[in-house]
Amino acid sequence: MRIFLAGAAGVLGRALIPHLTADEVVGLTRSHHKAGLLERLGVVPVVADAYDSERLLQAVVDARPDVVVNFLTDLTAGSSELNAKIRREIGPALVAAAEAASARRLVVESVAWPLEGASAEALSVLEGSALGSNLDALVIRFGRLWGPGTWHAEPPEPPRVRIDDAGRRAAELIAAGSTGVQIVASAFQD
Repeated sequence: MRIFLAGAAGVLGRALIPHLTADEVVGLTRSHHKAGLLERLGVVPVVADAYDSERLLQAVVDARPDVVVNFLTDLTAGSSELNAKIRREIGPALVAAAEAASARRLVVESVAWPLEGASAEALSVLEGSALGSNLDALVIRFGRLWGPGTWHAEPPEPPRVRIDDAGRRAAELIAAGSTGVQIVASAFQD
């Protein structure tokens, strides 16, 4: 399977990649520095700003993916506004790019806890654009990620999931061809 992974160098993307060894993965990153990391992980890197819609479209079309995975977030500044913007603007753009590339499937990262205000509205746009597309769409609602490289070294309040478990479970859902909405969170207290 050929996968275009937007957000490949992010914490969830890096947790997913080791579980995609049987697949060809093209990974989007906005950092030339992180492109080297992706190469070391066995991913073909594409360096582009996801907000450059023409470049994003071309990158996805050139990758000829079977599956487009949207694990893009913008949490670096700790700003919910920036994260809402990437969901609201880039989510629909990746849907359009996946359709233009004749991908069969789309997988989108979401959250398993309630959001409010602009964050909730942006999440609704992200999920709605995926599930309303002509693609076999899967929305994965992850619990709060914790573990190495995340915001939480210790288990946060539920719903939650260890980052390594999140990557493994996402790979299983991608391989199984799952569609609709799936929740990935621990069913027990960690």
